[in-house]
Parts: sequence; structure tokens; C-alpha cells
Amino acid sequence: MNRILIPIIGTIAVAVASCTDLDPKVYSDITLDKLMADANENAPYLLAPVYGQMRWFNEDRSVWDLYEIGTDAWVIPINTDGGWNDGGIWQRLNKHEWLTTDPHFQNVWNHCWYGISSCCNRVLYQLGKANVNLDEQTVAEVKVARAFYYYQLLTFFGNVPIETTYDVPDGYLPKTCSREEVYNFVVSEIRSNMDKLSEDKLYSRFNKWAAKEMLARVYLNAESWLGPSYASKRDSTIILCDEIINSGKYSLDDDYSHVFSLDNSNSPEIIFAIPYDETTGTPILHCIYAKTQHYQCKPMYNAASAGYNGLRAVPSYVSDTFDAEESPTTHNCVSYHDKRYVETYVMGQQYDYVTGDSLFFDSSHKKPFNYKNFIQSPTAADEYDGYRFGKYEIKICQKWETDQDWVVYRYAETLLMKAECLLRNGDASGAAEIVNEVRARDFNPGLDKSVRTISAAKLSAVTNVDGVDVKYGEFLNELGREFTGEAMRREQLIRFGVYTKGSWWGHSPKNDKHLELFPIPENERLTNKNLAQNEGYPE
Repeated sequence: MNRILIPIIGTIAVAVASCTDLDPKVYSDITLDKLMADANENAPYLLAPVYGQMRWFNEDRSVWDLYEIGTDAWVIPINTDGGWNDGGIWQRLNKHEWLTTDPHFQNVWNHCWYGISSCCNRVLYQLGKANVNLDEQTVAEVKVARAFYYYQLLTFFGNVPIETTYDVPDGYLPKTCSREEVYNFVVSEIRSNMDKLSEDKLYSRFNKWAAKEMLARVYLNAESWLGPSYASKRDSTIILCDEIINSGKYSLDDDYSHVFSLDNSNSPEIIFAIPYDETTGTPILHCIYAKTQHYQCKPMYNAASAGYNGLRAVPSYVSDTFDAEESPTTHNCVSYHDKRYVETYVMGQQYDYVTGDSLFFDSSHKKPFNYKNFIQSPTAADEYDGYRFGKYEIKICQKWETDQDWVVYRYAETLLMKAECLLRNGDASGAAEIVNEVRARDFNPGLDKSVRTISAAKLSAVTNVDGVDVKYGEFLNELGREFTGEAMRREQLIRFGVYTKGSWWGHSPKNDKHLELFPIPENERLTNKNLAQNEGYPE
């Protein structure tokens, strides 16, 4: 009698179920025959490690950091007390002066390869070795999830090995494949498997529509990754987006904040999300609370845990990206035309959740707990400097461990990917129509049309972004307003030619294209002589 190997199903319920599932099944000791008796019901448990590993992407010094820190949107300065110095790793990210030994690269490499080899490849190998005739949909789901891990390697490192086998000979060392080869592999894996997936809405698993969304994003970035000959892939992005739109499965949420709320599993906008549950302890999902809030923030949420006072919004991004108009109200708060502004950041004077009293940083009440859009220095930030990441709802009695589920793909991105391709293909009017469809929920309908909408002419114009004259620069700004902090900014800046050329707070341009790829971690090359270093980095 075959028994499923424990690593396959170890922490099953939390990894793939919604965080509201309070009565999970226990599968710690079950025969393989029983587990496979009902593939439709038990597939989530077989796939637990495949999805569970994705939860580490938002851990400290991992995937989220490489997408957002080192862009014009977010920064971690050194505090006046020396906090967040960490050997200069955050400063190097912001300045684009990273080293092959910096921990972010090793962590991301490890998280992705563990997902590919020890999760996806191992699950397929172990079940195959147990002579299980897996249904086509389950195999397709594992392969599309594996493509998701490869997508991260493709965008960050470009030139990496391609491995689809878990059982390799002793001493085997994989060889580097070119970025184009990795791209072709990812495209092939998604295209070959996406139509075998379920068409049903699956909040935290890959269905057909989530796979198409990922492929649309691959095609959208292809030109910036591989050169002008891939510009035609924009047409494929449009086709895929239209398929998702025409499916009728998803729609814009009426409330932007609901997409990032504690009950966002009910949002009609979310195509794919990664569930978190505070009861499991790890990982924490650092960026939405622990990494960004001040270490005296507990009264704000009657919280069980405080923050680390690290992550701040780049002041120039806040000022330049959002359309904002201040109007004085009580407590010196401000109201803005664009609701996304207020819902993206924690800013201004903060208050005690229980008493409603204003909070202060000192017992003499001379230093208000007031987050300002100002950071005095990249190496000497005052404790209240900088707006904080506030897009995701903070739970009352918040812990370091979070209950907030992370949104990976949502319908607004589907629409704006199509709009970007239309714009680049010369259809500015079609792009403007879509952009304004997305913007509509974020502005009072009584406001003047010039405030609520963006014209086709404005989207088409050359606009200065971060000191760079950018064609379609206003569209880039709109992507910033809609997706701030959603692990997209690095790719946006690269697509629009700003990542290595732009200037922002604490960052001067390097004008060196090789920085659009990160270095292969030094430790990996020390242990595998077959790994080639990316161009521009020391061998």
C-alpha cells in the first residue's frame, strides 16, 4: 500500500485554502489511493507545497523588495538611530550599486528554485513514481505554477538553467540557458497547459484565466526583455486580455479598497491571490505592516505587534505621480480628488484606535506622530519621516503575522495591459477609454471631467517622469497611481525606459542597461561552475 510522502502534504490547509477556512481536513497520514480517489476534491492538498512556497515571495529581502525597492516608488533609508543600515544593502538597492553577495539575490534565487525543484518537480516525480495516473488538469496546474516561479527568474536574472526533472544524478550541475530560451520555455509551458485548466474562479489556484493573465504579462514585457523584434507580442497580449474580459468571470470592484481588504476573497476583481493566515506564524508578509509601520504604531490599531520603521514612500513619487489637491479639515487632514492616494498610504497625524486621541512620539506631547511626505536624508531619516504603505487593510489587533491575502493578478491589470498595447499600437482613443473606465471608481462623478478623466492626447504625449522625457509618460504615471506597491514598478520603469535613466529621491541615474538584470548570486556560482554571470557583473 503506497502512502503519500509527508513533505508533499505537510502544511496543506493553510497553503491553499482561504484564510477564513476554520475547519480544514487533516491529511497527515492518508493512503495515496484514498487521496487520489476524488481528484477534484483532493487536488488542492496534493498541490499544497506548489502554492505554499509562493508565500515567501513577500518575506523580508525577497521578491517584493526587488520589484519595488530600487524604483522611484519605495525606499528604506537608514534611520537616525542607525536602524536599517544592515551593511548598506538597502542603500545599494536604491542607488543601483548592488553586489553579487547581497542577500536579496540569494534569497530570491533560493525561493524560486525551491518552488521549481523541491515543490513542482518533486510533486510530479513522487506521484509519477507512485504510479499515479494524474489527471491532465492537475499536471497542467503544476506546470503553470512552475512557469510562475520561472517568470520571476526570467524578469530578475534572465539567464538561468531550465530544469524539469527532480531525479537527477549525483553531482549533476545545471547549465545556464539564455534569457530568450527561458522566455520561450515559460511561454511554451503556459500555452501548452492553460486551456487544460479549470474555467471556474479559483481564488488561490491557477485557473485558465490566471494563466492567460500571466502569459499576457510575459508578452507585455517581451520587448523590454529581448528587444524590438518582440514588439509584435503586444498583439498577443491584447488577444489574451480580450479572452479574460469576454469570459465574464471578473469585473472591476466598485470599491478600490475592497480589493485589498481583509475579506478580499469576495472581490470580483481578483484573478489570483496568495492566502495568508496569522495562525500559521510564518511567513509574515512584511511590506504591508511590519516593514513599514513605526515601532510605536501599536495604539493605531490596538495591535499586538509593532512595526520595524523601515519602508517609506519616495517623496518625489508621492508628489509627482498622484493628482492631489489639499483642502483643510479637522485634525489637519487632507482630502484628495483621486481616492487611490488616500487608500495607498498611511499619512498625516495618527490616532489612538481605542480613545481617538492624537498620538505623539514623546511623553511631553511635543513631537506629533505625524507621517510626512519628507525624508531628511537617505542615511539619517527621522523616525516619522515618509508616508507608509497603507494599501492593504490593517487588522485591528494586528500581529507581525498577517491575515491579509496578497493580490497577484487582478482585472484592472487586464484592462490596463490591453490599454498599454493599444496606446503603443497607435490607438490612443481606445486606450483612453479603458483608462477612464478604471479611473471612474476613484473620483467623485460630480467633479469636472478634466479631473476625472485623461484624454487620448495626454496619454500620447511625451511627459517628463523622473527627469526623463517619456513617450506615453502620463500612462506610466497612471500605472503608478493604480498599482503602487503591487510588485510591478520595476517592470513598468524598464518598459518605459526610466529604470536606469531616471532620477528620484536618493537616486542618481546609472544609464547602464546591464542593471536591468540582477547578478547571479555569488554563492551559486561558487558551487556551480556551469552558471554564467550576467553581463556587466564581475566574474
